[in-house]
Amino acid sequence: MQKHLFLTGPAGIGKTSLIREALGTSLGYAGGFITERALDEDGTLLGYDLYPAAAAADHSFYEPLRFLDFEWGGCGRDNDVFRFDAVQLLRESEYYPYAMLDEFGGFEIVIPQFRAALNEFLRLELPMIGVLKSAESVRALRDRLGLGERFPAAAALLREELEEDADTLVVEMRKPGDEHVRELVKTWAAEYVTIR
Repeated sequence: MQKHLFLTGPAGIGKTSLIREALGTSLGYAGGFITERALDEDGTLLGYDLYPAAAAADHSFYEPLRFLDFEWGGCGRDNDVFRFDAVQLLRESEYYPYAMLDEFGGFEIVIPQFRAALNEFLRLELPMIGVLKSAESVRALRDRLGLGERFPAAAALLREELEEDADTLVVEMRKPGDEHVRELVKTWAAEYVTIR
């Protein structure tokens, strides 16, 4: 099994849930980062926050880093979250038994500091698992944020680089509860995650 396993596919079909289910409490020992939807009490999306991957089980002890903010009617973007905080989380990952990136391949890949840190991170011998934005999600994000064509070109290049890497497996998840993908994630976890 390849050391790096990244799931991609339509938004909302359970890629992150499947990974979190397979990894269980061992997520407390993961390097990297996760992204979480920030919702108000009515379930309205307020934005997206970045946390250390170890916060996946319970992020109540961590300060959310809001990188997309929809609260004021528009779409505010804080590039500094990826310019500084996410870069630090990637660099610290080498001290963990494995890393999780959930999710990556968004607008952050056109931020030079993040892209350089991501390139270094992906060359580590560290086992990695995560969710890579699909081409459809990239196009939707481009349109929502008005990012232009540089962003989808960078996202396509990132995916191409990952797919050409012998240590990386990028798997398309096409439907909720996809048993083939579930088995791949379980196999990866059994091989690379020894902490339970």
